[in-house]
Amino acid sequence: MGIQIECVYNIPYNIVFGNLMNNQLNKYLFSHIMGIWFIILGCLMAVIWLNQSLRILDIVIAQGASLRDFLLYSALAAPLWLIITVPLSAFIAILWTLNRFLSDREIVVMHAVGLSPMQLSIAPIFFSVLLSALLFFNSLVLLPLFFSGFKTIQEEVRNTIPKLLIQENIFIDIDKDLTIFFGKKLSANAVGNVFIQDKRTPKTNVTFTAETGKFTIADNLPIVVLNNGQRTETSNEKDFESQTSNTLSFDSYTLNISRENQEQTASNRLLDANEESVRNLFNRDLAKSERFWRQRFAEGHYRLTSPLIVITLAITAVSMFFYRLSKQVSLAKRLTLAGLFGLAVQIAYIMSKSVVINYPFLWPIMYLVLIIPAVIGIIIIYSSSQKDRLLSFQLAEMHK
Repeated sequence: MGIQIECVYNIPYNIVFGNLMNNQLNKYLFSHIMGIWFIILGCLMAVIWLNQSLRILDIVIAQGASLRDFLLYSALAAPLWLIITVPLSAFIAILWTLNRFLSDREIVVMHAVGLSPMQLSIAPIFFSVLLSALLFFNSLVLLPLFFSGFKTIQEEVRNTIPKLLIQENIFIDIDKDLTIFFGKKLSANAVGNVFIQDKRTPKTNVTFTAETGKFTIADNLPIVVLNNGQRTETSNEKDFESQTSNTLSFDSYTLNISRENQEQTASNRLLDANEESVRNLFNRDLAKSERFWRQRFAEGHYRLTSPLIVITLAITAVSMFFYRLSKQVSLAKRLTLAGLFGLAVQIAYIMSKSVVINYPFLWPIMYLVLIIPAVIGIIIIYSSSQKDRLLSFQLAEMHK
């Protein structure tokens, strides 16, 4: 063992062997971070999905949607969840891996063969850069595309007539002036022997009878397409002699069966900020009010800066673990400091968005709260790399 430790201090050995092992050890470290990250990301996504699916399930069951609708409804919201889960899971994975490597003395051996803290930081930082690129693609492309589909399906599911309430040979009041009856159910969306009474038009009663009908969605509102039937319109006059009646036969007739509040919601629905592109979020002309524009403006910068937080958190974790390695600082203390600094960065970032909503001219702080901690972390790693002292107390333990 004594000969081996003497070789550690041999400079040519460090340079040659360290350079040869650098790539292999970084790949080794990278693979461990990647594996743990997948596990943590899967757990976090499962927790969020379970929490969100309980609310989605209420709508799906009430409206009688299929399992396919439920799964698609859940999947389309995933890009929004990734903005939160990817940085957090990467931060935990890096902390977990470095903590294990340091407790198992693997980092000590890597340092002993000539790898500096800066070189050992390559794998976790490179990993965070890859995730940041993924998050940029997610924020700029996937999120507006998928979330638009999510809102569309949400409106369709909410505006459909609850199929669980539609039963054969029972009169169903869809609205206070709209009643539907059908003799048989042909499929999930098709019925036969249809009777509809519509009193929504003042002073007029309209009655529909048809052989078949099919429920569907048009312009985010529920409609029924009637086939081979008659439309009878009767005036609602108090004087019986003044009442008139008109009958029209049709091959196909489309009837809007939405409730009054559904029509108002469909006509007044505004696009969610997550449905908009970053360019539209910065366009002041598309905002209907000053407050609404400030919220969209802050959301636009959030979409541009949120992918960077994964790099900042990675550098924070690495710098805390490599800070004063030659000193006897316990692993628990390093882990606690890294966690506290990471939490502080996320809190400051969230607060910066609130500040920009109220004071849009302060938008640079959303970038600075991520850039400044990253720069400080790089300085810490670099200064640690410049020290010539090795981990004397840990090498002594190996020697013993």
